[in-house]
Amino acid sequence: MVARHGEARAHSAAGAADGGPLRILLVLATSTGGVGTHVAALAREYAAAGHAVGVIGPAATESHFGFTDHPGVRFAPLELGTSVGPRDSAALGRLSRLVTAFRADIVHAHGFRAGLVTLAALGRIRRRERPVSVVTWHNQAAGTGARGLAEKAVERYVARRADLTVGASEDLVLRARACGAQTAVFAPVAAPDAAFTEDVNIALLRSQKIRELGLPRGSVLVLAVGRIAPQKNYRLLLDAFSRITAEHPEAHLLIAGSADAHELAALEQTVAEQRLPVRFLGQRSDIAALNQAADVFVLTSGWEARALVVQEAMMAGRAIVATAVGGVPGLLGDAGLLVPPGDPEALAAALGTLLADPAERSRLGRRAALAAVDLPREPEVATTLLHHYRAVLGR
Repeated sequence: MVARHGEARAHSAAGAADGGPLRILLVLATSTGGVGTHVAALAREYAAAGHAVGVIGPAATESHFGFTDHPGVRFAPLELGTSVGPRDSAALGRLSRLVTAFRADIVHAHGFRAGLVTLAALGRIRRRERPVSVVTWHNQAAGTGARGLAEKAVERYVARRADLTVGASEDLVLRARACGAQTAVFAPVAAPDAAFTEDVNIALLRSQKIRELGLPRGSVLVLAVGRIAPQKNYRLLLDAFSRITAEHPEAHLLIAGSADAHELAALEQTVAEQRLPVRFLGQRSDIAALNQAADVFVLTSGWEARALVVQEAMMAGRAIVATAVGGVPGLLGDAGLLVPPGDPEALAAALGTLLADPAERSRLGRRAALAAVDLPREPEVATTLLHHYRAVLGR
């Protein structure tokens, strides 16, 4: 029975390598932002192209991203948090059973956490029945001390065990190769097409959002989007913003995204103590409208690959200020203002320049919108990954 299953598996993989339909499993851990959005887009595109698609991840990701809203996509819950724990043994067993039952040709994990568990689970499957393993690196390992050593060990394990490593930015590809990846390629994460029409009345939309938020008429909106967590470095943003509020009392900072409770509490304390005009909006479903209503978009992360939130702001034609980290300079180029990471004075100067000059905001917004035309879209990214899948199967 095992031999026959292994022979059938080999025959299926050979056909898939030659251009036939694939059986693809996508695996993710806890996500409320870019990774889940990317996985949902891949699932939709793969299913539309006639491939059998399954998604495995925490139940909350299905609720948030609606993978099965797309015809032909199946979902199985598997609770994968952000850290290794005693439940992992049961997760490994369940994941290996799901992979075997699905008869996957490709198992594509997203992120180090999902990659670690997926590769360990595949190790429980007999070699001739084992599908091709793919892991996308969406972030860099940035821990220090004992945590940093553990993260580097995970990096090496994931790099060396995966059949194919995909980097969401060029620096991640180089890092994966340095860690011993068999094959490492670059494939950007694409922003979804903007959910607004060209004939939107921007002035009216901005007025509506200002009223909705209870802000003074004539407010100038500075928008940041992303989970409130240390990597996003909102403390830097508050530091910089506090330096320009006296000169620009019309400026109001909006921060949209889910939150780490400890980080949010510290930021709220800073806002209260300094009486800063800052609103924490929480997780929002109207990011496209917020981008359209904003005057300036700002990103202060200590590191990003090719941030979806920046791509969305570019597509909305916003003036953008961002830290020059990871894949952001290559993404934004001269279509926005880049500042050194961790430099509140430089960030404050860039924000102050845009707040003081509506014409400069408009000029940069037009440049961002033009640059966004050349950004890869979700169908293009899915096609690129399918090409890489078949190349590995063909080996």
